[in-house]
Amino acid sequence: MKKLCLIIALFASLSLDAQYVTTAAKNAQSQNEGIFYYLPRNVIKLELTVEETNYYIGPYAEFASELLGVNDHIKENKTEIDVKGIDIQLGSEIDPNVVFFVEFDEKSKEPIPNFIIDQDGIIRAVGYENLPEDQSLCRKTLDYNDMEYRESAPVSFIEILDIQEDEDDDEDDEEEGSSKKAPKRMTKEDKAKVALENIEKIRTAQFDLVSGVQEVNFGNTMTYMVDNMKAIENEYISLFKGKTVKSTYKVCYYVTPDKSQANGNVWVGKIEGGETIKMQFDTKNASANINALGNDILESGQTNKIFYRIPALTNVKVTLGNDVIATRTLSISQFGEIRLVSTKNNKILFNPNTGQVITVSK
Repeated sequence: MKKLCLIIALFASLSLDAQYVTTAAKNAQSQNEGIFYYLPRNVIKLELTVEETNYYIGPYAEFASELLGVNDHIKENKTEIDVKGIDIQLGSEIDPNVVFFVEFDEKSKEPIPNFIIDQDGIIRAVGYENLPEDQSLCRKTLDYNDMEYRESAPVSFIEILDIQEDEDDDEDDEEEGSSKKAPKRMTKEDKAKVALENIEKIRTAQFDLVSGVQEVNFGNTMTYMVDNMKAIENEYISLFKGKTVKSTYKVCYYVTPDKSQANGNVWVGKIEGGETIKMQFDTKNASANINALGNDILESGQTNKIFYRIPALTNVKVTLGNDVIATRTLSISQFGEIRLVSTKNNKILFNPNTGQVITVSK
């Protein structure tokens, strides 16, 4: 009786009409006709808006307190980095570790369903002649840019001439037989005093302009003249106080998580002159009620079935040093589980960014 049941079961299994068999690509041994398809994985793009502030010490900073009477001058060259904003983007690409081979059964009495696969090899639909026109989901791809182009202009200070003519030179030259004296080379403090004298001269000239001492109607050129004199004054003041130069640019980092990094920290990078950037993934309970398929199922042929993915809803934190600078909840495919869906008499539509089943219809 048992033998009879086994024979009946065997004939029943042989009578099943296998349209195709799906197998993990690395285990596919058949040379028959078929197609390969990938499931997608997700890539996280962090685009940071960074403000860089460079402080340059003035050539005569050591005389700032004594000659200019200021103590808030720059005392050392340094750079400060401040992250002003962060944009988190999620894109998809093929997962090279999750690829399957669909082997068509040429002996099948039923037609093989139509498979729609995009240009990268990610499965989009089974059983559809064309993707539905109202399909709102599309592949989200990322633009890979390492850093926004920026050009730093060289910082320079107004120059005080190194040589000063002696006031008595002209008189000495007039005396017959006298020899010309060598020019006096200025010390650093001498130059600082010349800079201070120029500041005082400019301020006096500005006062004369705005107070009307010169009794000249400069008309519309007054504002232009005052602004230019103020700019020159600031150049001389910077010899003591130093210069501060700010620039803003964007830095991009790309992270492709893998299964082992779920509920862990990932080192992302380090901003030039700044803190270390890390990402923390929290997928606890995200797939608690979804049983993972065993390797025996993944590696063996599955008749008229397609492997798909259920992404894991993940809380993502981005930290800069010890500070959390951004948080976001993302559906990350590779943290989720792979499952099977039957296409027998069904039409299946997949999410191209996660590999999840969107719709199942007859």
